[in-house]
Amino acid sequence: MRIAVFTDSFLPYICGATFAALNQVNALARQGHEVRIYCPGSTHDRPHTSESDELHDTVTVQTVPFSLPWGGQPNLNVVFPVLWPTMKDLRRFRPDVIHVHTEWGTGWAGVFAGWRLDIPVVGTFHTFWDDPRYVHHFPWPNWKIIQRAMGRYSALFYQRCALTIAPSSSVQTHLETKGVASVVISNGMTTPPPATADEVGALRREFGLSDAPTFLYLGRVSFEKSLPVCLLAFKELLSTHPQARFVVIGDGPEMPAFKGMIRAMDMEAQIVLTGAIPHEELMARGLPRLGDVFITASETENQPVSILESMAFGLPAIGPRARGIPELVTPGTNGMLFDPGDGTTLTRLMREMVDSPSTRAQLAAGALATAAQHSIDRTGERLRILYEACIRDPATARAKLETPIPAADSALPRNP
Repeated sequence: MRIAVFTDSFLPYICGATFAALNQVNALARQGHEVRIYCPGSTHDRPHTSESDELHDTVTVQTVPFSLPWGGQPNLNVVFPVLWPTMKDLRRFRPDVIHVHTEWGTGWAGVFAGWRLDIPVVGTFHTFWDDPRYVHHFPWPNWKIIQRAMGRYSALFYQRCALTIAPSSSVQTHLETKGVASVVISNGMTTPPPATADEVGALRREFGLSDAPTFLYLGRVSFEKSLPVCLLAFKELLSTHPQARFVVIGDGPEMPAFKGMIRAMDMEAQIVLTGAIPHEELMARGLPRLGDVFITASETENQPVSILESMAFGLPAIGPRARGIPELVTPGTNGMLFDPGDGTTLTRLMREMVDSPSTRAQLAAGALATAAQHSIDRTGERLRILYEACIRDPATARAKLETPIPAADSALPRNP
């Protein structure tokens, strides 16, 4: 089948929604489907073919024109939907289904195109825009009335979709309170190549790390990620375990303030900041293996791709009991949980990880098993079944998908 994917977040902009869309279009392309991505930029910014080595060779890219940079977010553009050029290209492509990943300008272009061409639109909910930590990024007051308005706006958008994908059950529950019909499908995760102990050791030495227990954060350095909680917990850990290290892979608008906190706490020798690293390099070199344990204090995640990626490299995770994280992190199986904002407990859990290599090894095995359950090929198959159900009868698609969608043994015929 032919699938048009609309997203305001795509390469070179780095975030969870970008990599969820990237992994999924590649999985669909490997199944033999024709996939075309519509994302921000002028029509002269990129060729109408895949420009990134991370994209499957058959995936094509068409930029939606008339976009402007969004202040404070490198490589992120805001789109003013000018529909005529996009509709002209869509009529040539003749998609069977449209999948929208964001509810801003590019997303609305996809919703309009679906209505105009009379084809089903599937949406994926990625971000709790009504959370005050996300409202913080917008140029208006962070008042409760604004937060409620953002929630209603997001619901209004997804109510225009034939069906919305919730990456986790907590997201599905949230959507149901907003009157949005949804089905749970994981964002999916690619399986990285294995590495020997010698290769991991050489990688760590390259970044000035020894075999000492190392904690890792992977993702944007931004306000809503609550990184100061991790920083303060790590500072307390050093009082009893000075050999421990903390690696932060990523960049973002809060990096200057984050560096200032590190200097003020005199921890520059114990913390490695890699800065932003292209995703292709991150995965190819296995950079999550710089750490032994993934940590996050973010309370805004629905299904964090960063946790899935880290688990795929064998890192157990420590995170808060918030949003979709408890659906990925099971204490005693693949990680540990603490109450949101509770840095004291986070420090205690980090100490347990340092003091017990056997616990780390047991949880690492569980992390690999969890990542396997979220393989991107399984997600691609579930998406195919969802698309075909929506194409046949959008009004009853959710009912057909109420039972768990099989990974690869569906009776539905393939329709490349």
